[in-house]
This record gives sequence, structure tokens and C-alpha cells, in this order.
Amino acid sequence: MKLLVILLGKCRTCGEEVEAVSKGDAKCPKCGGPVEFYGGKEVVKLLDCEIRDWERIAVLSPTAQQMVLQALESGTAPKELYPLLLKLKDAGALICT
Repeated sequence: MKLLVILLGKCRTCGEEVEAVSKGDAKCPKCGGPVEFYGGKEVVKLLDCEIRDWERIAVLSPTAQQMVLQALESGTAPKELYPLLLKLKDAGALICT
């Protein structure tokens, strides 16, 4: 589990919106054109994580449960969810390899 800054940009050739971890890998996936960056966002990347203690997850509010499950399905989460995910990992409820 890592907190990353995802760079946001737009392809100069076709106008496709592009997300990249670094400017070095910044080519448009659609046409291969150059990308012009205009900002970034912080996200949590969940690499191969799974729930090991469902009882601890059940203690969370329904909204928090939904957010955690969506984050695990998609592999990314907003940075605001990072403290909760870290607590779940430290408590052994969430295992990430």
C-alpha cells in the first residue's frame, strides 16, 4: 500500500486525458502522442491486498465498509482513506503483499 501522486495531463495530439506516475512514462495510450501536464492528485495504491479479519471490518460504519471494499476492488483509494487503511493493516484486518 503506497500513497502516490498521480500526474494529470492531456495529449497534445488527440486530446485524451492521461494519468501517469512520472513524466518519464508520459505518452498517450491512445495515439502515443506527447502529454502536457496540468496538475496532480494524491491517491492510495493497493497492491494485492485482501481482508483477513472480517469481524474488524464489520465494526466499521456501512459507509466505511463500502469505501474499503471499493478501494480493494479498484486497487486505488482517495488519500483521505489512507489513515483508515493503515489502521486496518496494522491491526491485521487487511493484508497487503
